[in-house]
Amino acid sequence: MTSTIDTGFSPKLLTGKVGIVTGAGSPHGIGRSLVLSLALAGAYAVYATDLTVANIPSLQEEAKNAGSTCEVHGAILDVTSEEQTVTVLKDIIAKYGRLDFYFANAGFGSYKSLQDTDSKYYDFAISVMQRSFFLALKYGGQAMSSTTNEKKHPGGSIVVTSSMAGVAGAVSDLAYSTAKAAVAHMIKSASVQLSATHVRVNSIAPGFVNTSIAATSFDTMLGRFVVGEKYYYNRIPEPIEIANIGVFLASDLSASVNAQNIVADSGKTTAAFGESIIVSIDPMKPL
Repeated sequence: MTSTIDTGFSPKLLTGKVGIVTGAGSPHGIGRSLVLSLALAGAYAVYATDLTVANIPSLQEEAKNAGSTCEVHGAILDVTSEEQTVTVLKDIIAKYGRLDFYFANAGFGSYKSLQDTDSKYYDFAISVMQRSFFLALKYGGQAMSSTTNEKKHPGGSIVVTSSMAGVAGAVSDLAYSTAKAAVAHMIKSASVQLSATHVRVNSIAPGFVNTSIAATSFDTMLGRFVVGEKYYYNRIPEPIEIANIGVFLASDLSASVNAQNIVADSGKTTAAFGESIIVSIDPMKPL
């Protein structure tokens, strides 16, 4: 269930806006919270996509019960598929005549040591969390450049979910860290190339967030990671807190914010010693 934290945004902030959130299918995640926050901020329609839409009906009900009139649509989308990405975006344009925001949020969380990482897994991680971002930037940018009777001028906001693992050296999955690190330069290049069509491109780099994925990751790493409650650096936020940054970036409140990676990790990446994450590192096995 999504946190009941008040977003604090006006319910008219995103009036008339239409967009898409990928990776919105988990029962308690950033994607789901993004959809809810966007809906409560007045978005006209949001496409909530994932590999499964089993949890979308409860999301629709939650948005409705919170007083939102936003049209929340569930759509199956493999973000690594160019064809599926284009199809969903064309469907949105055909139905609503506009695309105003695109949250490239889909990903997965796991931990594999370098020793245990094979090329197949590495390629999969890059496909899900780097190729998919390329597709979002290219085709999302094209969709936002479309003008119709409903949208007279091109423009919009693309937001990519990065990670603190892509910002600082971390004891985390090498493939995951590499994919997320690429985001910083992808948004810079894309922001320049999409500037002529008035599309802003930014990213959010969360630390550990209390999500379904994080819960699974903590279970698999139990005994390896010790998250200290004593320090604010290691505070674990709720998904809604990250989602509220997304609402800001989707809105005109952030009109001057472009090509920026907003690190939302409670300060973890500043805590090099002691107050960050304590982890045991196993030596590599010899060939």
